[in-house]
Amino acid sequence: MRFRTDSVVAAMLALMMAVALLSGCSKQDPGAVGQNLPPETTLAFVSDAGDTTDASVHLKWFGTDPDGEVVGYFARWDTLDWFRVFVTDSVFVLTARDSSDSSASYGAHTFSVKSIDNDGEEDPTPATVTFTARNTFPETEITHGPGSMTSPMVCIEWRGWDYDGVVVGYGFKLYVRELAEWVEVAGDDNLPPDEFALQFGPLAGLYRFEVWSIDDMGALDPTPAAIEFACNPELAGSLLRIRTNVLGNHRFRGPVWSLAYNEPIEIFDGEELVFDWIAEEDEISSCPILGFSYAFDDTTDWCQNYSMYDTHFAVAPGPGEHSLYVAVLGPAGVETRGRIYFDVIVTTLDEYILVVDDYDWRESVNPIWGTDADRDAFYDTLTAGYARPPLQWDPAEHGDLQPPDVAALAGASTVVWYCDGSDVTLAGLFDPYHPDYSDYCSLSGYVRAGGNLLLCGYEVLAHITGESYPISIAASDTTAGRVFARDYLRVGQGQNSGMAANPSSPWTYGFCFYGAVPGGTGIPGGRIVDLEPMYIDSVGALGYPDPGKWFLYADPPLPGYSRCGLGQIDVFEPYDGHPIETHGVEAFLNMNFQDRTCVLLSPTGTDRGNVCYFGFPLYYLQTAQVKAVFDKLLPLFGEERL
Repeated sequence: MRFRTDSVVAAMLALMMAVALLSGCSKQDPGAVGQNLPPETTLAFVSDAGDTTDASVHLKWFGTDPDGEVVGYFARWDTLDWFRVFVTDSVFVLTARDSSDSSASYGAHTFSVKSIDNDGEEDPTPATVTFTARNTFPETEITHGPGSMTSPMVCIEWRGWDYDGVVVGYGFKLYVRELAEWVEVAGDDNLPPDEFALQFGPLAGLYRFEVWSIDDMGALDPTPAAIEFACNPELAGSLLRIRTNVLGNHRFRGPVWSLAYNEPIEIFDGEELVFDWIAEEDEISSCPILGFSYAFDDTTDWCQNYSMYDTHFAVAPGPGEHSLYVAVLGPAGVETRGRIYFDVIVTTLDEYILVVDDYDWRESVNPIWGTDADRDAFYDTLTAGYARPPLQWDPAEHGDLQPPDVAALAGASTVVWYCDGSDVTLAGLFDPYHPDYSDYCSLSGYVRAGGNLLLCGYEVLAHITGESYPISIAASDTTAGRVFARDYLRVGQGQNSGMAANPSSPWTYGFCFYGAVPGGTGIPGGRIVDLEPMYIDSVGALGYPDPGKWFLYADPPLPGYSRCGLGQIDVFEPYDGHPIETHGVEAFLNMNFQDRTCVLLSPTGTDRGNVCYFGFPLYYLQTAQVKAVFDKLLPLFGEERL
């Protein structure tokens, strides 16, 4: 009996020890025998909870199971549904849109993750972290668009960029102005990233276009790029520009050119013409062009084929009428057509010596200026004794102050052109905006054709360039007036004596020029010395006080004065040393201009195409002395004596 009692006691003690051992193997309440224990989850995060981080965040986690193994995870963002994951780390891209900050957007987010064990038990206390995600807004700019006034067809291009990510798309809206409000007429907030250009039309009215970028975080550019423009149906077609070497630059829009281009431009025989054309996409119409077509005289196949490479044409046309036609095919198949129409005049240069008295008609009200008949007689004297007769051209006698046209110049072997101080037609020849003259400068063409020119008068350089003194000419100048001054007159710099008061006279006028003297000391060796001097003609043939042509000091008589001076005299420095400086100033009262060059002679090396520029009016000088100078210059120009 004793053995059995001891054996039972020993068995009971062993059972109690096993139960106690099992109870100490888990931190959790064991519950019923055989119950599964849930897993546990740990979340690793580089920043502390509540910190601000980039919108792209890298999170890591892991799980443990006390009585089995972890087979997966569930995760979620904010209050969204749980989603199954099988990895232990991931890079998440967060949406961050709502903020009043103008440079970045912010969003508060919470991430939760829980483990799942092999029995399907989930961690009842998921690991959680909360932080603020930041994203820099993308930016947008319009790179190509219409001007403030545009055609009915409009093309707009843009680009977008993001400093902390990439642009994944664009959005836009097009508004029209109606009853003082912007009304949306088109829009899309889901354009792909490779679509950064749109074309609209035909449109009419005032419009506003806005476009914004969308980045990979979902952020929108808070300040969309915008452009406003007015669409005019009358501006249909691309803007066509035709540029020429001597016929000026011309603009066309639409399929019909203006009526002015149905009147030919007269030009001289022998001109070599060069044409280039482009369609301006950035000035008015912003849409790309589709090609060009052109024809010279024959339009049989014109506008049948278009090419982006047919943009140049050169020709030396013969006498008669000719036309260059150019067309550009724009968006929506709208054509713009242009025409350059010109008449090549047969140029003989051997019929007469043309004298252009380009005077101010108002000067005849004062007898000290002389009459038109007086000037005509003076120039008749200068050109007397030559085989070709003089032909007078007074602009006031040809329409509304018209200069000689190409037909009149084409027969002249030499042109003597006198300019007054104002209301001269010479200025209009070099003004591309003058309403009465074409873009072809007839005087430049005349010299190119071989004609000779003697130019004189008041402020001639200012008339030609349209500028105030002092005037400097450079190799880079391209305006018609400056090119003529540089390449034909050969002037590098010009100055004018202006007007000054003589305190000894009750007559207030300009007093600088007493005469033009060859040789001189201003530029040693720079002048030809075999030409005659020319002095002011203020005393008549009978002597003082008998008045000459310029009798300002002879009536009333002033003791001690036998001659008077002229004001507003041009003096120059040659452009590159090419012209001959024939005369210098003999000053009267203003010694600042003493010995300054006042006559330039530019010989071409042939008997035609020579130019002589006098910086003063010839009429008020002594006739015999001016005649002596002409009798040496005109034979140099190829004029034959009787």
